[in-house]
Amino acid sequence: MEEENKIVTPQEDKAEERVETKVEEKSSSAWIVVLNVFLALVTILLLAYIAYRNGYINLDNVLNLKQTEDSSEEQSNEESQDQEEDSEESMEVFEGEYLSAIVPEGWSIEEYEDGDGTEMLVDGVTYTGLTGIKIFKGEDEIMMFGAVSGIGFVGCGQLALFDDSSTEYNEEQADMNQEVGMEFNTVDYTDTNYSDFEFLGKSMRRVSTDLYYDTVEGNEYFEPQCEKGLMTLNGVSFLDSGEYEGTSYYYKITEGTSALDLDILDGILASMTAE
Repeated sequence: MEEENKIVTPQEDKAEERVETKVEEKSSSAWIVVLNVFLALVTILLLAYIAYRNGYINLDNVLNLKQTEDSSEEQSNEESQDQEEDSEESMEVFEGEYLSAIVPEGWSIEEYEDGDGTEMLVDGVTYTGLTGIKIFKGEDEIMMFGAVSGIGFVGCGQLALFDDSSTEYNEEQADMNQEVGMEFNTVDYTDTNYSDFEFLGKSMRRVSTDLYYDTVEGNEYFEPQCEKGLMTLNGVSFLDSGEYEGTSYYYKITEGTSALDLDILDGILASMTAE
């Protein structure tokens, strides 16, 4: 076969020239971009070097930054673990003849028996059993319980009202006071903060230095005792010489006790069990 001659027109020559020119321009632009990036990196390194020489950059701190962060995190974890261990080690178990409890280091409990630790017993009568409890922080008395005997109560001296009080229970106390001719006094805690905990099987609430316990368990209400400063202690008692068993104790929390110490006191009472 005869080879066909390729005829190239002037327009095709010009098109090829334009393509070649564009390829050259694109290649040139790419080199310019690379050159600019290289110059920028050189400039940054040069500025960093100048800053380092003039003391504006501490290279040792930069290199050790990660190591410092890791070390700080490890130290923080160790401190947290040490604090937990110290907290556990700082708790002690009090085991008395009548009661047991968990107390922080520096706190203590003392039991009194056979008429000691109270000023509310009848003179001339012999008593046996637990007649007093005192809780101390160091040398400071934070709370005390004392046995009560020979004292009677009529009516409802004062009724504490909470946001979950029972209307029926309140009316019963008011009616009782009316029958005995007593004025019915209430103290309103419906908008007051309080702590709650279990103490020897009783549902307790503390408002500042006042304690209240629920007299009717197992319902949705909190129905506190009327005799402020007085309660029975489940599982402990005392006997008088006539073989009468007493279970009533008055209590007093020292005025001026800090909020933190009151919270600790709540925890001690909550941990208390009768032997």
